[in-house]
Amino acid sequence: MPDTSTTTVSIIPLDSYDDPALVLAALREGLRPFGGMAGIVQPGQRVLLKPNLVAPSKPQLAVTTHPEILRAVIRLVKEAGGIVGVGDGPGVGDTRSAAKGSGLLDVIKDEGAELRDFLDTHTFYNEHNRLAKRIDLTSHLLDSDVLITLPKLKTHAQMAYTGALKNQFGLIPGSAKGQFHFRFQNRDHLADLMVDINRTAKPALAVMDAVIGMEGPGPSGGTPRKIGALVVGTDLTAVDVVCCALIGLSSHSVPITNAARRADYGVCDLERITIHGAGIESMRVPDFELVRAPSNIMRILPLPRFLLRWLRRQIAPKPVIISDRCIHCGRCRDGCPVTPSAINPMLPPKQSLNDRSCIRCYCCHEFCPVKAIDLKRSFLDRVLHLNALGDFGARMFGRLVVYFDWRNLRHRRRRKP
Repeated sequence: MPDTSTTTVSIIPLDSYDDPALVLAALREGLRPFGGMAGIVQPGQRVLLKPNLVAPSKPQLAVTTHPEILRAVIRLVKEAGGIVGVGDGPGVGDTRSAAKGSGLLDVIKDEGAELRDFLDTHTFYNEHNRLAKRIDLTSHLLDSDVLITLPKLKTHAQMAYTGALKNQFGLIPGSAKGQFHFRFQNRDHLADLMVDINRTAKPALAVMDAVIGMEGPGPSGGTPRKIGALVVGTDLTAVDVVCCALIGLSSHSVPITNAARRADYGVCDLERITIHGAGIESMRVPDFELVRAPSNIMRILPLPRFLLRWLRRQIAPKPVIISDRCIHCGRCRDGCPVTPSAINPMLPPKQSLNDRSCIRCYCCHEFCPVKAIDLKRSFLDRVLHLNALGDFGARMFGRLVVYFDWRNLRHRRRRKP
């Protein structure tokens, strides 16, 4: 029987972060369909707030969740009687340094919340997970009754889009995330893992910071772009589907929402989502610069795995250090999940990237604080425009290849005496 369930997502216009009272009012309105924050948090419950805290980055760069969004959520959680902790596992630095550099630490102190360093882990088990029934996540989930995620709407160089579902990847502390990038080099498998994390952690609410998002090669190397909205929902998949629609991105081309479809996790169809507040069409951002994430070459042709890996390297954009911007901080090298690191800015330019060992996860691009790593399209892609196929085109092309292989085989069998 087809799934006919529905859900509600709030889109509340919010032009800027300048007035904390307006931010708070927008959040109240966004929570109204869900019974307010009191419908999410009960008195005495311990609440873990999970912002997007990639690196110590100033709020105006739109890399991290804005401090005023965090402030509004803390206030409403405390108003509902909750006990607030705030934490994340940033890819660069530790929780405290990233929170300080992004302006979140001051808000945490001002509002009487507690910073939770994501250092220790606990092995969680969920028999319904598709890829990882056992997974090590921050131990702070053990002493939290409610998890609320505070993502930032951004495009993403590897995953096309990052939002509510992907934000829980930060429940894996710091450098440990690199191990999963290495294990799951196929981005669809990595997306399956992210859905498993959400199914295990059970976030109760998403408050999406879409006031100023990021377009282009995110999640840290793109350009801030005004969207002017606060997007709120209890179904994180639905929140992501709505946010994709706001920026003109088909959720069917996003690995994380496709993974949610495969796992039957949340409402994945825009037609089954009731919008509270402003309509999608009135809030849609024209000409939002999307990321042409590399087509999943692993699904295109029925070829040996080693050849498919080689083809992927030829098609996927290659990280290249821009020497006159590089400050030689070493974050790209230290954040690379490959051992030894596939990228090293301390080496001469022609030796700074080991193209054979680079897995095209773009962690280096994400961690660079000065946007000194460019993603250079391959010659093959520039000539044949393979990435323009997108996932849908890749699937169709693959089916055609299989179909004609079958036709040829059938023809040969008919010609046998």
